[in-house]
Parts: sequence; C-alpha cells; structure tokens
Amino acid sequence: MVIARTELEAGSSLIGSSSNGIAAGASAAMISPERPKRVITTRPQLPISDQELRARIVWATMTSPHFQLAYDQSAFAVPRAKLILETLESAYSLIFHFTHESFADRFQVHAVDQRSSELLGRAVRPHFNFAERAIYLVETSSQNIYAELIEQLTHAMRIVRYAKHYDHTPGWATMEEGFSVFLNERLSISPAVYPFYGADADVIAYHIYKDHPSKIVDLWAIPSIPLTVTQRVLAGAFFLHLGNIYSDDQIATFSKSDYPITSETFQAFFGARLEELEDAWVTHLPSALIALTHEEMDVMLQKWERTIEGRYH
Repeated sequence: MVIARTELEAGSSLIGSSSNGIAAGASAAMISPERPKRVITTRPQLPISDQELRARIVWATMTSPHFQLAYDQSAFAVPRAKLILETLESAYSLIFHFTHESFADRFQVHAVDQRSSELLGRAVRPHFNFAERAIYLVETSSQNIYAELIEQLTHAMRIVRYAKHYDHTPGWATMEEGFSVFLNERLSISPAVYPFYGADADVIAYHIYKDHPSKIVDLWAIPSIPLTVTQRVLAGAFFLHLGNIYSDDQIATFSKSDYPITSETFQAFFGARLEELEDAWVTHLPSALIALTHEEMDVMLQKWERTIEGRYH
C-alpha cells in the first residue's frame, strides 16, 4: 500500500539523461565512478499555523444565515465564493437532519487554495480549529474545496458535545472521527470526497486489512488522537458498514453517546460486542470484490492511492 509510505516518508526520483544521444554518450564516458548521481529528494511541505495563514492571505468576506466566509480573493472569484457559501448552508441542513445539533451565531469558515502564491509552498490541510471556533477548507491539486467540508462541519455542528467529550471521554474521539467520515461519504454533494475519493469503502478497507496489522478494535484502545489516515479510513468504512446493516439513523443515535465508547457500548447499540462486529465485517469484506474484475479493482486502488498521496504533498 502506498498510504503507509505517504504518511511516514518521502520518495525520490532520478533525473533522466540528455536528449542528445551523442552528448549523452560522451558525458557517460567522462563521468568518474565517484561522481554522485543527480537526485531530487521530495520533501514534505512545512506546515503553516492558522495564525500565520490568516496573516499571509488577503481575505474577502461574505455572510449567510449560519456562516461567515473569509476567502482568498486571489484564488476564488465572487461567484465561486457564493457557491461555497451556498454549499455550506446545504450541508448544514443535511447534517442537522441527522444530528439535530448545531452552533450558536454564525460559524467562521476560511477558504484557501494550497497553490496560492501567498503560501509559498507551505502545507495547509482542511481542518476544524476548536480553539478558534473555525473551519479551514482547502483546495489542492488533488482534491476540491468540498472534499472534507461535511466532515469538518460535522465537528462544528456538534461543538457542544465535541467540547465535552473529545479530549476527555475514552473512545469518544475515535467515534467522532469515524462518524464525521461516515457523514462526509453519505451526505457529500461531490462524489470524490475524503478519504475514499469515489472508491468503494469496503474494497479499500479490504486491502488495508490485507497489507496492515490495523484493526478496528485497536482504534478504541489507542491513547491519543489524531488518527492516522489508515485508521480514519478503517473507522469510516466500519461506520458505513454498520449503517448499511443497522441503518444510518442508528449510527446517528450512537454518535450521541455521552459515555466512554467501549466494546460494551457497541453491544448496547448494535446487539454485539465490537470484536464480534469487526469479525462479521472482515468476513463480509471479500464480497465487495465480487462485482469487480482485477483490472477494475487495480484502477480503483491506484487512483485512490494517487489521490491520498497527492493530499500529503
């Protein structure tokens, strides 16, 4: 899987030889064995703090009933900004239908383009800043501005519950991350959303299980957040599976638990312990491959891996 390499290390590529055959041959003969090859080492972009990001960008603003949008006016024209604001309002209605939770006053949203000259190659990812009560939406060369909109907005609309439990109630943060991925996939207007980007969630989960030792049970035992990309993919795919079996409404009800999320919590909501639910899912996963040829599956996986990798470069 490419995903592990993406999260932990950068790759490298060699520069090709001269296009002039004679010159290339002569150069090859003259190169001493000690001369190092010319290599470009790809390094991850340095992250930028939200404070520095806000200082670098020239912002324009517009408001709607539930949001105050600040957008990079060099990257987004006014009609595009209006569309982002309309999409936020539509997403607000969809999420409220599931959770019946919201925030007071207008919520601050920042829209930026990773490729903006003001960022000078610094890395910024879509995220929810709880301390600022703000969402940062980011467009990159590999994903559009809407790819994580519903995921981040889910946290914002559950901000009261988020503040109470995310850093305090065991297992709750893992549940919240899985639930936000679940809603991002279920409700998103765009078909290519994080972290599956149009690929079948069970197919991606099957290959992660095959290539990595990660397990769903382990996610509720980890001591810290944030989850890795692999863990977020598994958590989201697992919630999507539970939604297919037990209904999306049951997942929404489960997400409102105010107690530690343990194996017994799953027993109370779904009639089986977490270990049993995971075993049933793992048994089910191969059936997701039946409808796909090897070629179709390879294309799906390669496209997904490229998009995931592009998100982190």
